[in-house]
Amino acid sequence: EFLPVLLGPRAMRPYRGYQASIDPGISNVFATAAYRVGHTLLSPQVLRLDAQGTHPLGSLPLADAFFAPDVFVATGLDPLLRGLAAQRAQDVDPYVVDGVRNFLFGPPGAGGFDLVSLNINRGRDHGLPSYADIRAMFGRPVTSFEDITRDGTLVGRLAAAYTNVEQVDAWVGLLSEDHARGAMVGPTLRAILVDQFERLRDGDRFWYEAYLPPEVVEFVNSQRLSTIIRRNTSIGSELADDVFHLRR
Repeated sequence: EFLPVLLGPRAMRPYRGYQASIDPGISNVFATAAYRVGHTLLSPQVLRLDAQGTHPLGSLPLADAFFAPDVFVATGLDPLLRGLAAQRAQDVDPYVVDGVRNFLFGPPGAGGFDLVSLNINRGRDHGLPSYADIRAMFGRPVTSFEDITRDGTLVGRLAAAYTNVEQVDAWVGLLSEDHARGAMVGPTLRAILVDQFERLRDGDRFWYEAYLPPEVVEFVNSQRLSTIIRRNTSIGSELADDVFHLRR
């Protein structure tokens, strides 16, 4: 359910069986930059909702949610899951909420980290190619900041941070791209994610579709995240069947 929302409904090719020649290993660019896309989806508040959709306990600032088991003990999991299902994710872009931008694991100067700077420096520590080189690997060369995005403000900020487009860090460039049609991410980021998830599937000889009977595969594919949540909590019909889209 999640990948079609993130990547677009037909981004991944249909499964055609186990392929022994496929390496299912995790690529450096996927682990170090591409799949850290979730950092930009975070909201500044964590909603806690009851079955009626109200929040008598109030929302929890994201900055206060780290290493806070007392929050879970006080409310249980259900209010948090309802809140997550009812809360709209932030756009995929190079902007990150202050809860992790300055207050990751604590306030500035008192243990707090900047997740954005960690991501950028992690890419350099891992020896990732630049955004331009990664994009060229997927057949999409870039020659200017305007090739990344049509957002003039963002182009100006990229030009202020980097002398030229060849210097743009992988994580920054991947999140700065205009979104691909039908996707939440840009074309290069989508290509990296599609490559990784297809290899994880096609190179896994224990992938469920490779050996389970067709009727069992059909049953597995019919299960939704909402089904699993309802099965393991007291949450009922207040949860939408499709938890990856908000009810209008």
